Amino acid sequence: MPSDPTPSTPLASLKPSQRALLRIVCWVAWADGDFAEEERTLLQQVVARTLAPLNTAEDPALAVSSLAAENLQPVDVEQLVADLEGADGRQQAVKLAVLMMGANQRPQDDAAVNPAEKSAYRRLLAALALPEATVQEAEWAARQELQRPRSLGELISETLAGFGAWPAQSDTDLPLGYWL
Repeated sequence: MPSDPTPSTPLASLKPSQRALLRIVCWVAWADGDFAEEERTLLQQVVARTLAPLNTAEDPALAVSSLAAENLQPVDVEQLVADLEGADGRQQAVKLAVLMMGANQRPQDDAAVNPAEKSAYRRLLAALALPEATVQEAEWAARQELQRPRSLGELISETLAGFGAWPAQSDTDLPLGYWL
């Protein structure tokens, strides 16, 4: 599959650095061979935030499906890292990878992080070649976000989202009471 998107594909309006970042996050999620619903939801949120400034009409769910399909092919992480822009893009890759590894962690899991995802993360860190302090800062920021208490609205949305009659978390332009 070609690395440059054609105008008819989802995410065609993204810069190569944005696309590379999204592919890295998807690659980490898929490292264990399972693209869990929690991982898909997180990736959809990241895609929606990435697309928002571009004012595109692309559906984040369709974009995530496109990313997942691209990751069925072997992924050259070193090339994706090379496509990232600057230190900020590399630090964002670390943060999003940590968020993805923690996205579907459950209390009953034996390991804190899935071993396959942890291996992919280590490979990513090697390719990024960031200073240890930068990695620690990005990991700390991700852990803070993972430990953030969720609001009642977020808990309700997460619980009812799969039933089709509840707005996605990204559809929060209207107050929660509108949907009740």
